[in-house]
Amino acid sequence: MRQAWAAVRATGALGERPAWAVLSLLRCMACEGPTLAGVVAWQARLGPERLALSDGTERLTYAELHARVQERARAWRGAHPPGTLVGLEAAGRQVAFVVDLLAGLRLGWRVVPLAPGQEGVGLASPPPPSSPRVAGRGGWLPPRAGRPVLLTSGSSGAPRLVRSAVRPVAALRVAGALLDALQPHRDAPVVLPLPLWHGHGLATLALALGVGAPLHLRAGASPEAIWATLDSTGAEVLAVVPTVLHRLLAVPGNAHRLRVVLSGSAPLSPELTAATRARLGDVLFNAFGSTELGVLTLAIPADLRAAPGSVGRPLPGVSVRVAPDGRVLASGLLRRGWHPTGDLGVLDTSGRLTLRGRADDLMVIGGENVWPAQLEAALLDVPGVVACAVLPVPCAEYGQRPVAFVEGDVNEAALHAFALSRWPRRLRPVRWVLGPLPRTPLGKVARGVLRARL
Repeated sequence: MRQAWAAVRATGALGERPAWAVLSLLRCMACEGPTLAGVVAWQARLGPERLALSDGTERLTYAELHARVQERARAWRGAHPPGTLVGLEAAGRQVAFVVDLLAGLRLGWRVVPLAPGQEGVGLASPPPPSSPRVAGRGGWLPPRAGRPVLLTSGSSGAPRLVRSAVRPVAALRVAGALLDALQPHRDAPVVLPLPLWHGHGLATLALALGVGAPLHLRAGASPEAIWATLDSTGAEVLAVVPTVLHRLLAVPGNAHRLRVVLSGSAPLSPELTAATRARLGDVLFNAFGSTELGVLTLAIPADLRAAPGSVGRPLPGVSVRVAPDGRVLASGLLRRGWHPTGDLGVLDTSGRLTLRGRADDLMVIGGENVWPAQLEAALLDVPGVVACAVLPVPCAEYGQRPVAFVEGDVNEAALHAFALSRWPRRLRPVRWVLGPLPRTPLGKVARGVLRARL
């Protein structure tokens, strides 16, 4: 707890009178509820004219954001009782979505952020803007403890609601360690080119609002537009997934004040790690976790120099181990026991974790465990290949053999020649499927879709 307190002090969020700031936060939480809506009310009291959010179209100060949340919560009061699962589609303007999200939390709803066009089966809906006034609305709202409820990414199958019970004390330890490593500050602008219906985006939103930093939302923006935002705002923190980072490095641009590039949600290759360091300096961090468990490990720049592509060491309060079959297990954040992350990996002698793909995709070929990521990393070295995925199919001789899905400007003859020169017969794909790979809205390869095609 002492480390967490020091990390919070270093963000500047508590100002020159930390005791008064903490009391102010407690008052806001008592009045508005222990959610991000209460945090925004607190920031509006500390710095009402400070920029809170911008999405390229709309800009809100903390006072304006708080007022908008209050207005929306009063308009929606009585639409659903506290605890209702309410689906909120993240379409349209991003600032407006944040207002609706915070208002839902203020009302005590369990808000499920949905990707544009995603169906919220079994979920309630917020009243549309043109709906009649809800009877009995208005006046003071009692504090409610709403919370966001996430859907899994859908990369391995159909998205599903995540119901987890993270221990508050453990979560505070992890949050303090992240603050200590990333060192965000209320005067350090943050750029977020990721959607807010995903855990990575929501966590960055919470981080920025928590410390009072200006947050520039740029989901869906072109790489050129993201570079322009980084430059014009003097951004110091950028949150990305590897796909976005790859696209950024493919076009001209720089950000001289950038000191943290936080990658997560998908594998970060050693090649992309090296390219980022060459272009931007030693600013790259790589986080690993799951929608169910939260953030588990963090690789700081020193880790990525020593073990490029690793996801670093477990955060304080988190334990990670690798089972004999290569499956990664974690404990500490949930209430009891070891929990599977769904990933395969290895731990080096320094305790750093390197992922080897999803556990569901592990292949057993001739009695040998083969990680698809091993073959995929090699295929990416073939000229013209931009993305690939390897999945197993049954084989009478070896038990399983790989099938390779490949996207890029390459033909099957070149791929077959590469496999013949590189791998023994049992590891050579029995079939090559060329063409664009299906992806989730976040840009991950939709392996569940590919599996259904086998």
